[in-house]
Amino acid sequence: MMQDGGTSDQGIGTANVPQLRLPERGPKLRREPPPVINGFDDVRKNIRNYSKGIFKPPPPYRTTGPQPLITQSNLPLPPKHVADRLLGHYHSWMHASAPLLHFPTFMQDYEDVYHAGTFAQCPGIWVALFHAVLACGTLMEPQPDKTVAETDGARYIETCLMSINTWSDDLTLDRVRVALLLSVFFIEVNMQSPAWIWLGAAARISQDIGLHTDSGAYSPMETEMRRRVWWCVYNWDRLLALETGRPLLIDDDDCEVNEPVPVDDDCIRPNGITMPPPGSVVPNAMIAVIPVQRTTFQLKKSLKSQTIAPSTLGTYDEHFKTIMASWPDPYPIHSQAPLDPRLLIPACSLQSQRFFLYRHNLSSTCRMHDRKDALERCVSVARDTAHYVQRTLQHPSGSPTQGYMSPAHMSQWASRIRSTTPSFFCTHLWRCQLVCSLMGDFASALTLVHVSTAIGDMRRINVSCGRFLAFFLDKLIARLRAGATQQSLETDEEMLAYASADMQGCIDEAWAWAGSETSVSTFPEHAAVNGQPTAKKLHDHEQLSANTLTHHEAQAWGGWEQIHRTLTHLLHEQQHGRPSSQPQPQQQQPPPPQHYQQHYAQSSQPPQGPDFRPHSQPPPPHLPNSQYSSPAPSSRGYAPQPPTSANGSNSGAPASSRISIKDIM
Repeated sequence: MMQDGGTSDQGIGTANVPQLRLPERGPKLRREPPPVINGFDDVRKNIRNYSKGIFKPPPPYRTTGPQPLITQSNLPLPPKHVADRLLGHYHSWMHASAPLLHFPTFMQDYEDVYHAGTFAQCPGIWVALFHAVLACGTLMEPQPDKTVAETDGARYIETCLMSINTWSDDLTLDRVRVALLLSVFFIEVNMQSPAWIWLGAAARISQDIGLHTDSGAYSPMETEMRRRVWWCVYNWDRLLALETGRPLLIDDDDCEVNEPVPVDDDCIRPNGITMPPPGSVVPNAMIAVIPVQRTTFQLKKSLKSQTIAPSTLGTYDEHFKTIMASWPDPYPIHSQAPLDPRLLIPACSLQSQRFFLYRHNLSSTCRMHDRKDALERCVSVARDTAHYVQRTLQHPSGSPTQGYMSPAHMSQWASRIRSTTPSFFCTHLWRCQLVCSLMGDFASALTLVHVSTAIGDMRRINVSCGRFLAFFLDKLIARLRAGATQQSLETDEEMLAYASADMQGCIDEAWAWAGSETSVSTFPEHAAVNGQPTAKKLHDHEQLSANTLTHHEAQAWGGWEQIHRTLTHLLHEQQHGRPSSQPQPQQQQPPPPQHYQQHYAQSSQPPQGPDFRPHSQPPPPHLPNSQYSSPAPSSRGYAPQPPTSANGSNSGAPASSRISIKDIM
C-alpha cells in the first residue's frame, strides 16, 4: 500500500504514515438529519430557556441579540472621493478572487452612511468592516511612495480595531470578514505573525457560527454568502499554511460545505440565485482555486516525510491532471486563449501547489538522486509559470499586428500586473527564478522577472525577494567564473541552500540551521517602541520586526532592472559558450518573448511531472512542448547555442521592436 509521502522502495527513512487520500470532487456524503418530532415546540422553548448560561443551541437555531450600535460618533467619515477610490481598488483586486462581501448590499449601506453624514447608529462591526475594506484598498494605491499608502492603511486598521467589541458573545458573518481582511492586510505589508493570529480568529469565528457546515434553514442569499465566506477563510488558511510553513487551522474532516455558485453578486438575491445565460459567465477565480487548496491537507501530511517517494509524486501528478482537466477556459495550461493578467494568480495556483510538493526532496536529508529530481521538477513548475506569464503578454486580439508587445500594450499589462498581484505570488516567482537560475534556464527566469519588475515596490516582499535574488546571482556568477559546471552546481550544498529559498524558514523543512545558535539578536535588549528615543506610532512597523529591510538595504541591491541585465548577460554568455562575467550597465535590454521560444526549442528536457502543456501553440507568444513530458535527460549546462541575430533574437526582428523594462514601466 502506498504511504503518504513515503519513501522509495528501498525504505530509506520510512515512517508510520497514513494512506495517501486525495480529495474527490463533489459534495461529501452527509448523515441523514434527525426525524422531526411533532409537538416539540414547547420542548425546544424549554431547552432554549433553561440552557442559558450553560450552552448555546447549534448556530442555525441560536437567538442572537442586536449588534452594538455607535450612538455618538466623533469619528469622521473619510472623504467620499477617497473612499470611492479605495472601494474601487478593493473590488477590482480582492473581491474578484475572494468575494467576502455581497457588494451591492455593502455599497447600499455605504451610500446610506454618507447620506446621513455620520457613523452614528451604525453597528460597530460594520464600521470596523468598512475601515478594513478601505485599508485593503490602500494596498493597491498606485503612489510613487508606498509608505504614504501604508500609513493611510495603518490608520484605517487602527480605526477598525477600535470599532470591534471584543466583549460580544454573539458573533456574526461580519466578524469573520473583519478578521480575514486584517490577516490579508498584514500579509501584504509583510507582517506574518499578526496575519497568522487574525487568520486564527477568522477560522474560529467561522466555526463558532457554523460556517463549516451547510446545515440550517437559511435564505438562499444567506446560504450562498456563508459558503463564500467559509471558502475564503479555507483558501486563506491553506495558502498561509504553505507559504509560512505553519500548521493548518481547519481539518478537512470538519468541512461539510458545498462550493459556492460561480455567479456575480448581482445574481444573488434574497429569494434565490439567478443563473446567467450560458457563455456569459466571467471566469471565477474561487472555483479554480478551491480544488487546488483542497489538496493542501494531504500535502501537508506528505511533507512530514523525510523523502516523498516517486510513486507518491506520481499519484499527486495524476490528481493535478484531473484538476487541470476540470478547469474552464482560460485557466488550463493547454488553453490557447490570451490570459487576462488579473487571472494569472488563480491560473498559477496549481503551479504553486506543485512547487511546494516537489521542492520537499531538495532537503539534505534526501539522496542526491532525489534532490536532482526535485530540482528538475521545480524548474518544470517555473517553466509552466513562465508559460502563463507569456499568455498574459499576448494581445487579446491574438494577432501580432494588433499591438502585441507595443509600448501601449505593455504599459497596460504592467499596470494590471502591478495592481492585482498579491505578496504570495511575488514569493512564488522568486522561488521559480532561483531554481531556473541555478539550473541555467535564464530565459524562463527572464520571463518571470518581467512580472517582478512590473510589481516593483508595490509589495514590500518583492523588494526583499529581489535583494535575495541579486545576492544569489552574484554567488552564481562567482561559481561560473571559477569553472563550475551544471553538474557541480546541482550538488553544491551552499547554492542548494540558497536556491531552496524559504524552505529555510520552515521549522519542518529547514536544514541550513543545523548546528547554529538558537537565536541571534539584532536589536538592543530594550528597544523603545513608544516614547524616546523613537517617538513613532505603532503602525511604523519597521521598528517592530527584525525581519524588515532597512532603507539602505532596500535600496542598495540595484533593483529589478539590474537583475534583468544580469540574467540577460548570463543568457547571452550561455548561448555563445563563453564564461560568465559581471554585466555592465550598458548591457543590451531584454529580448521579447519570441526570443525565449528560440531558447526553449534548443533544450531537451528530462521527463518531469504531468504533461499539462499543449503540443502546439499559435504565436504570439509561443512556447514549445511540455518541458517534462517525453524527451530523455541531457546536459543542461553552458553548451553553446545557435547564435542569435544582432538584435538578440532569432526571429530577425529589428532592434527597434524590442521593448525595454523602462518602456514597460
